[in-house]
Amino acid sequence: MPIELRPARLNDADTLYQLICELKQTTFDRDAFLSGLARNLDDPQRFYQLALQDNHPVGMISLQMQFHLHHVRWIGEVQELVVMPESRGYNTGQRLLAWAESKAREWDAELLELSCGALRKDAHRFYLREGYEPTHMRFTKRL
Repeated sequence: MPIELRPARLNDADTLYQLICELKQTTFDRDAFLSGLARNLDDPQRFYQLALQDNHPVGMISLQMQFHLHHVRWIGEVQELVVMPESRGYNTGQRLLAWAESKAREWDAELLELSCGALRKDAHRFYLREGYEPTHMRFTKRL
C-alpha cells in the first residue's frame, strides 16, 4: 500500500493525540497535550510529519533540531516515532526516518539521534537495521 507523508498541523491534533497514546500505551491529559502541541508547532526548530495510507493516518514522527555546543553543529533528535500496529511491515517507519534524516541534512546536521525504551526490543532491532547505533546511555530522574 502506498504511504503518503505530509506535515502535521494543529487540526491534526486528535490524530496526533491518538498516535502518541498508542506509542506510550496510555492515555494522556488531552488539554495538556493540545496546549503543548500548539506551542511546539510554533517552534521553528520542531517538525511533525504524518504518514497516511489511503488518506488514513497510520504513523507520525517528530523531529527537533538543536545546536549542540559540544558538537559545534546542529543535531537532529527524533523525539517520537510511532506506526500503528496494523500498518507495520509497509516500510512506514523507514519512510518516516528517511524524512527526518533528509530534514536534518537540510540543517547541515552532524547526526540524527533518538532514544528508545530499554524494553522495546522490536524497536531496537528496527533502529539497528536502519543503521542507528547504541552510542549513549540515557539517565533520567523523575521529578
